[in-house]
Amino acid sequence: MVSVLFDLVKLSSYLRAFILSFLVCLYFTVSENKSKFFAIFLISSAFAEFIKAFSYFDVSVLPRISNIAYIFGYLNLLLYIAKRINLKILMSKFKLPIFVLFIFNGYLIFTLNQMILADSTIKVYTLDFLIECLYNISILLLLSFSLINYLYHDSKKGLILFLASVCIVFSETVRVAYVFVSSDYILSVIYSILLIIGFSLVYFYIVSKMNKYYKVLF
Repeated sequence: MVSVLFDLVKLSSYLRAFILSFLVCLYFTVSENKSKFFAIFLISSAFAEFIKAFSYFDVSVLPRISNIAYIFGYLNLLLYIAKRINLKILMSKFKLPIFVLFIFNGYLIFTLNQMILADSTIKVYTLDFLIECLYNISILLLLSFSLINYLYHDSKKGLILFLASVCIVFSETVRVAYVFVSSDYILSVIYSILLIIGFSLVYFYIVSKMNKYYKVLF
């Protein structure tokens, strides 16, 4: 946070890579119930930030690799959440919330894509546009699934995971605005604050011993 406030871009990138690498080590040493999907999410996120740390070398492929790594990580986190949900119960109990989330996500994807296309260097049907679209879809699906997971399970850990997802998703939304619309300093600060809170909640999720086993509400 200090490096962001003083606009130390390179130092901020190095520290994010270090902190997420620390979370990977923490997960394997502290967490009692390990999941390969959650582990892949953490490893992919750390790898993405590690790539970002070296993106100032002006190699155009590095930001793409970083985004693809994040997409892969978010999809694994989705699988981690989905494994704990019974689809039959989900569809019978949450038809209306799922429909509302579907409409809401469609609107947000459209809005984010319009923000991306505000950058004159990005065109429709290009690789960069496709990657950004997949990125936006993955984070919005993550937000939706984490909300459904919290509603589906009577679990404080589910709440922590949902709040972490909210912070990470909104930080990514701010990132899109910062990269493609306006490079305002305040947007950079907001992005960093949300990301810090999001991954702090991931840390609490890893070390938390609340509700070792999920208790289904139904």
